Amino acid sequence: MKKILVPTDFSDQAKYALKLAAEIAKKTDAELTLLHVVEIPGQTSFNTMGEATNVDGMEGVFVMKMIEQGKKKLKELRNDELLEDVNLKTELKAGNTYYNISSIINEYEPELVVMGTSGSSGVDEILIGSNAEKVVRNAKCPVLTLKEEISLANIDNVVFATSLKSDDKELAAKMKEIAHLSYAKIHLLKINTPNNFESSTTTYKRMDEYMKNNGLEAEKHIHNGINEEEGILEFAKDNNIDLIAMGTHGRKGLMHLLSGSIAEDVVNHSKRPVLTLKIAD
Repeated sequence: MKKILVPTDFSDQAKYALKLAAEIAKKTDAELTLLHVVEIPGQTSFNTMGEATNVDGMEGVFVMKMIEQGKKKLKELRNDELLEDVNLKTELKAGNTYYNISSIINEYEPELVVMGTSGSSGVDEILIGSNAEKVVRNAKCPVLTLKEEISLANIDNVVFATSLKSDDKELAAKMKEIAHLSYAKIHLLKINTPNNFESSTTTYKRMDEYMKNNGLEAEKHIHNGINEEEGILEFAKDNNIDLIAMGTHGRKGLMHLLSGSIAEDVVNHSKRPVLTLKIAD
């Protein structure tokens, strides 16, 4: 692993993400880029030197104060002992948070994005969603999201939840790398649902073929659930899983509204870290 990106809003969740990312960076000698975006409603981007052309005077003054605060906090983090011996870069942008995170991902081409998320529910989940969910849906690299503090030393069990239909070599490789760093045991999980049920004999045979195709060594599990999301979360809770890994199809527009995303739902509702990667249908 050579490059890790950590977007931060300086919240507790973002600090948890930075702590875990710093551990991974130290163990892999990766460069860590810490990104802060000053959110400006109605703007995709804003020159952080203050040269905006369509922001009025009072709003411009407020934005510049926010930018200066962001610079100060990034500087403070640079001197944090947590980041000692980390090859660190900092970036400050202003405008739309998701737009700027996506731009940095495309320019910087990190091999891993680590993000804190608070999750959402009800109307907020339907209408807004979080920036973390949007990044999970669209990023071309693996994304690790977390809500609570965790260290590599506490990741003992990793579950790889899959439909067994996709070629997940890139996601499997990243999941194996994190599991190796924490000496964790890997579990391969297939959820049986009422609308997508198959015999255990068939599933275990497919699992063996899947593991061979993706270079995996794992303990195999079949779990029955009402749906995939609930089945994954139930299995994780019942089996002391510390990290969930899974692919996402990154559906957009009408397809996303109609069918949703199992990975985004798991990211939104899981208390455990979730590693995702956009995969082809």
